[in-house]
Amino acid sequence: MKRNTLPLILLFGISCSRLHSADSPNIIVIFADDLGYGDVGCYGATKVQTPNIDRLAAEGRRFTDAHSASAVCTPSRYALLTGEYPVRANGGRGTWGPLNWEQGLLIPTETFTIGKLLQAKGYGTSYFGKWHLGWGDKPKNDWSMPLKSGPNQLGFDYYWGIPRVNCNPPYVYVENNMIVGYDPNDPLELLEKGDTPTPIRRFPPEASHKSGNRFKGAVKAHALYDDEMIGIRLTEQAVGWIEENKQKPFFLIFSTTQVHHPFTPAPRFKGTSQCGLYGDFVHEFDWMVGELVRCLEKNGLSDNTLVIVTSDNGGMFNRGGFDAFEAGHEINGDLLGYKFGAWEGGHRVPFIAKWPGKIPAGTVSDQLICSIDMLATLAAITGQKVDPKDSVNILPALVGDPEEPVRDELLLAAVKPSHLSLRKGRWMYIPAQGSGGFDGTQPGSHGFAGPAAASYTGRANSDVANGKIKTDAPPAQLYDMVTDVNQSKNLYHDYPEVVREMHAKLQTYRSKTAKATTPNRKRQPAPKISATPSKRSVNLDFESGRLEPWKIVAGKFGHPIGSRDEFFNNNGIFNKQGRYYLTTLEASPNAETRTDRQTGVIISPLFVPQGGKLTFRVGGGGKADTYVALCQADGTEVETARGVGWHQMQHASWDLTPYQGKTMFLKIVDQATGGWGHLTADHFEFDAKLLKQYPEWK
Repeated sequence: MKRNTLPLILLFGISCSRLHSADSPNIIVIFADDLGYGDVGCYGATKVQTPNIDRLAAEGRRFTDAHSASAVCTPSRYALLTGEYPVRANGGRGTWGPLNWEQGLLIPTETFTIGKLLQAKGYGTSYFGKWHLGWGDKPKNDWSMPLKSGPNQLGFDYYWGIPRVNCNPPYVYVENNMIVGYDPNDPLELLEKGDTPTPIRRFPPEASHKSGNRFKGAVKAHALYDDEMIGIRLTEQAVGWIEENKQKPFFLIFSTTQVHHPFTPAPRFKGTSQCGLYGDFVHEFDWMVGELVRCLEKNGLSDNTLVIVTSDNGGMFNRGGFDAFEAGHEINGDLLGYKFGAWEGGHRVPFIAKWPGKIPAGTVSDQLICSIDMLATLAAITGQKVDPKDSVNILPALVGDPEEPVRDELLLAAVKPSHLSLRKGRWMYIPAQGSGGFDGTQPGSHGFAGPAAASYTGRANSDVANGKIKTDAPPAQLYDMVTDVNQSKNLYHDYPEVVREMHAKLQTYRSKTAKATTPNRKRQPAPKISATPSKRSVNLDFESGRLEPWKIVAGKFGHPIGSRDEFFNNNGIFNKQGRYYLTTLEASPNAETRTDRQTGVIISPLFVPQGGKLTFRVGGGGKADTYVALCQADGTEVETARGVGWHQMQHASWDLTPYQGKTMFLKIVDQATGGWGHLTADHFEFDAKLLKQYPEWK
């Protein structure tokens, strides 16, 4: 994948020495963690008080339609730093959830980042706080000192903060590439079987979830890490760095742990809000913002500093958010949904910008913007030319009042790839049912969200009844965000032309990723049934015992039609329909397990969908090289499905409405040679005109 790199900037004749200018503004981006749309006073909060943030809004501009590129922390940070949608990460496979403790650096060091952009202009650059983008040049980080590639290699002269997130290990601070308080005689090491982890501080249930330690050693470094002092320590470090670097333009990202669980405000903030520890944590965040602003004022830097306050995603309805709700506080305001999901509460966030003399004071904008736009915007502010893939220059929306939208459309990611969604103008399109985030049903539990939480909190949605998706709900969602920002009515059936347009546009982004979506992670095994007459116009179920009308167009499969009644390993019942099914595993009728060395492609005839759902079963390996695809006549894959890594077939379905009247075909792909690198499929039913032709295959 081609990436913007520093030489691209240099092609435009930019050099640090030539571009250094005394009037280049200082820039501070305050990137809160899980701060919801309703968590700030100037956005309507009443149970928490945020005077410092509210003052910034009064002296600057508040945006009402601002978003994070993802409803999840790691992907949204990727977007902020690179100006690229998170689906482009990992060579096109995307990044969807939080990185774990042993993953290497997510962003290749040659990537052009927002830090490198400002370095090219002669800025001093720094990053304070939560990183959560991995460390090291290898797929796994062993945490040996010094730490390999991290913030310093991505454009930041200085880093100080926590290497991951405050709810997960390692519970230490890092300065540049070294653990603070590191002792080479007592190194930090991943636990092995039988090891005792280094003790960590625990908190009562109302502070919400905190994972156990997965490391041993580094006792001194662990002792320096105090959950209740993280905010104060980060603030002290950032203020100190500003005072040491105020003689030249500086760029600082302040990435807080507030208000991510566990909710551990410093003792001075406990009990100061009207909605428990969650609100107290918001109060601490507001204080931190105020300390940075006071530092600017003290050092005479306010008039030439752009300060932006926003969040990495919406609020999460875990224990802290739930307790706050019970006390009368709405973490995401009246929006539908929470962190991790595609519903609006997962990614619509506060966004406030102050820049004296440039941004009109006390103004409000309804322009559609995103934190991914920081790269292009800061390039414009500093007079640099870049060619970012996805970042849009929103400077006109910051300092002026443009009549036209500065951004036409925005790709929005949930934690589930199936819910990669598109905002275009007034329309929000989600290509599946539900939020695509957590879907816990127990109020107050860590994963409480989705339809159950919507009903519990009184959020009306036409697809939801009694905490569940209705059985007759449309297969996807379309909302008018101008007239229905609360997403109360799904207009999927009312505007089929808009659905088709939005779906087709969404596929142009998916087609740039590595063969589209990830495996179906939730097991939905189909029952074993006898072959039954289909009520649909097309039924491809292999009950003839032959592959026809499917055909092999690449590779070779010795026995593509299976008829087993039991699985290889455990003699469990093979849950096919009828007697036969398609398989890419069996080289012969008597093939044994782990004999899979067959690869190739099998396709169906062309067909013209008449709308409705296409239903089928799919089983076998769940990796990227084995999948079923719905394709356009030219071979473009528009939908994919896989098994979940075991034999038992899963229910699967696609909505054919967006492809009504188009010429399509189905494709079975197996490019794996491992023991479980195979696919099984059965029982394709849909309404369409089945053609006698096949797509051209090269």
